[in-house]
Amino acid sequence: MMLKNLALSILLLFGLPGMARLAPVPPSAGGPAITILATNLADYPGGKVPRFSKFEVTFTLDTPYSNPFDPGEIKVDGYFTSPGNAASVQPGFYYQAYQVFRSGGLETYSPTGNPVWKVRFSPNQVGTYQYYLRAADRNGVSTTANYSFEVSPSGIGGFIRVSARNPRYFEFDNGNPFIGFGLNVAWWGDERQRLSTYEYYLSRMGEYKANLARVWMTNSGKDQSWILSIQDKKLGSDYNLEEAWAFDKILDLALQNGVYFLLTLDDVNQYTYNWPDNLYNSASGGPLSYRSAIFTDPQARKFQQRIFRYIVARWGYSANILSWELFNEIDELQWSDPENWNPQAVLDWHTEMADYLKAIDAHHHLVNTSTGSFKTHPDLYGLAQLAFAEIHFYYVSGCCSYAPSDPAGRDMADLTRYYSHLVYNSVTGKPSLIGEWGLLNENWLPSPFLVSDDQGVHLHNGLWSALMSGMAATGLSWHWDNHRSNDPAWWQHYRAISSYFNGVHIPNLTVMKPLNVDFSLPGGSDDRPDAFSSTNPHLRVMGLRSGNRVYAWVQNQDHTWWNYTHGIVVSPQSGTISIHDLTPGAQYIVETWDTYTTQQVVSQVIRTALADGSLLVNVASLRTDLAYKLRPVLVPRIFMPVIVD
Repeated sequence: MMLKNLALSILLLFGLPGMARLAPVPPSAGGPAITILATNLADYPGGKVPRFSKFEVTFTLDTPYSNPFDPGEIKVDGYFTSPGNAASVQPGFYYQAYQVFRSGGLETYSPTGNPVWKVRFSPNQVGTYQYYLRAADRNGVSTTANYSFEVSPSGIGGFIRVSARNPRYFEFDNGNPFIGFGLNVAWWGDERQRLSTYEYYLSRMGEYKANLARVWMTNSGKDQSWILSIQDKKLGSDYNLEEAWAFDKILDLALQNGVYFLLTLDDVNQYTYNWPDNLYNSASGGPLSYRSAIFTDPQARKFQQRIFRYIVARWGYSANILSWELFNEIDELQWSDPENWNPQAVLDWHTEMADYLKAIDAHHHLVNTSTGSFKTHPDLYGLAQLAFAEIHFYYVSGCCSYAPSDPAGRDMADLTRYYSHLVYNSVTGKPSLIGEWGLLNENWLPSPFLVSDDQGVHLHNGLWSALMSGMAATGLSWHWDNHRSNDPAWWQHYRAISSYFNGVHIPNLTVMKPLNVDFSLPGGSDDRPDAFSSTNPHLRVMGLRSGNRVYAWVQNQDHTWWNYTHGIVVSPQSGTISIHDLTPGAQYIVETWDTYTTQQVVSQVIRTALADGSLLVNVASLRTDLAYKLRPVLVPRIFMPVIVD
């Protein structure tokens, strides 16, 4: 028996032939005893975890802790070794299960069972993974034995990265492109409708092929019942496990419906209008005597990193999180704290916090931040730690002296093109997107035109303009409530644009010079050669190009939300569009896509490029818009037999 145990120990240490060597488990030295209760392997066929799916181990510690959220008091981690011998460390977290009861459309929550600890991990390789758990407290360190689990192939694409083939776009780990189509669903509004709110929106998104939702947290405001708020009672402790449990279920819904989250970790409004109730405010017992000290105070950074560790531990396993967005509209704080505003401190804070997230996140999610004020911040977007640029803009009635809005935004396609142009050119070699946009009144509240635009004309034009202007995702509409009140009219726009962009060729995809747009808005002209021309100045054209593949959107520029909501009759427009700089004499397949009714290919013809490299497309009686796809006709290569004398 002794020899058998010795042989087993050697195998565990050095591995079988063909098995990755497992690093030896460090010895325990006085830490808490770890008792593994269960894993979730029984949830999967054959007890094998599908690649990029959640592996979860549940366990207890034999020592109680006054603050289980403080890694200085108790720190738990899972250590994983892949089949290829890559090591990963994923933080563990303290967990309480709940049961939800529904009555009259409202939810109440009740804890079930005792609190436990969990580690969640998503394997990215097929084969055998080895792992052990480690817990460290003031008494020492303890570890478990080595365990293993099997990973099977899956159809899951993996986590979203910046594309290796075109850094202006995203792609999954498996190389498939990810183009976002979506909206904000920032909060549930009523804590008695947490799950039902997201059940509605995520199911609608799945049905209509929308795949990207921007979801908020506020981890600095006190008693925030309207939004996901893990840290809402006390800094660094007493985290809201009930809301965290609800978000577990919401993230499961996202997985089921093919939706990815741009997860915002805090909101600048908690440092502006809600500063009196901000947990970091010294008046509320926090460490900060003024708002902008959030960027420089060491104690504040300690609490921020602590909540980030919990968030990564609990949800970092999920490939349905596109990015950790550090702040919503962080630049807005300068207007509330001008005497203390320090741009360099803001940059330094983002660098430090992004580095911290990257250091603890075994799954390497992207990190970003967002800005408001209708302005770009190239110094912030350009930080190496931030993966992409995100701007917000709105049409605001009677606004603005510092940035175009009204009347420019009465043509939402053109206003969206302006801000897309602005943010696209604020970075090099990174994706960019519009994280919020919509229609507001003079008081910066939802516009009454959102009701009269019952067909979502502004939404439709903004979605198409954003993608045709080089954004990595459609602009994310702020008006999720109006999607519900205008169901299904607004939702159908996502299905149309998603169907069109399915299969778009990402490598070398770039923005073409648009036609019949107001280029006085960006403060400069586009000096590139014309990509399009038209016999009718009322036909606007925007497009993308990858080699000899062209993706073009042709709009009757009079078909605007302003004209629709004011009952202004739009005349149908006809003309000939020329697409330039193609291969003279080459044949191209031209697909015409309906973007409103059938939302599919309505015709397909073969056309030949003229001697000057232009290709002509006839547009007849266009009231709204159409989209086109051009690709070369592949000529089969004929191999003749070689005759040797």
